[in-house]
Amino acid sequence: MEKIKQTFYLEIKEIIKSEKINVPTFAYSVLDGYIKGEVYTDSTLSNTILIETQNGIYFVCGSEKNEGFNQELINLYREKKSDNLRFTLFSSSEKWNSIINRLLNNEIKQLRRYSYKFGEGNELSGFSKLPKDYYINRITPALIEDSYEFNKKYYEEYWGSVSNFIDKGFGYCILHNEKVVSECSAIFCSDELAEIDIVTSDNYRGKGLAKILANTFIRHSLENNIRPSWDCDVANNSSINLAEKLGFNDPIKYSIFV
Repeated sequence: MEKIKQTFYLEIKEIIKSEKINVPTFAYSVLDGYIKGEVYTDSTLSNTILIETQNGIYFVCGSEKNEGFNQELINLYREKKSDNLRFTLFSSSEKWNSIINRLLNNEIKQLRRYSYKFGEGNELSGFSKLPKDYYINRITPALIEDSYEFNKKYYEEYWGSVSNFIDKGFGYCILHNEKVVSECSAIFCSDELAEIDIVTSDNYRGKGLAKILANTFIRHSLENNIRPSWDCDVANNSSINLAEKLGFNDPIKYSIFV
């Protein structure tokens, strides 16, 4: 397994785009330089590719027949787990699912997820009015300080720092009585994609706030030539229903391993 220099990331990006596989937004975030990470391949031919974020999320794609690479991947998983560090592996195919399950057997858990992309040519769903005394604001460092869910720790986890998110990402929140009650933020961004992460405080659910925020996020994305993406667990019916109401369709099913 060889670490690739950043000067070759564009080449790696073109390789994985040509494969016509579902590529998670975080992989493009690393390749486009939005967040820090590493890229590994089996050789200079880049038949097998592993993309890593700083917080322990991985994406593997390409040929699953490189036994040496596969063993190093398994060793990496065991090393991270022994150090109580995060290791979440996104698979690119059923063949990779089989390989991972065969090599790790009962050591790892497979979860199924859906990946949605906002349909090309789709129009935004109808906008609802905010209730009285509610208003939308773009996420700022000051609002991050006041957030319970998407707080400083969250942005350090996924973006490296609040300042990096403010510089390269975006998101919106709804406030009521100066309190952040619903948030829609880009958990990952790239030159072409922005993945939605959304949460509403328990006492404010059922008011349609998430839909209003998501529409704002989608509109911002489209105005900046970015395609919104939405990922969720296959059993998360509320997330699936909201995604479809917003114009996300034709989900691709994939697996992650934890």
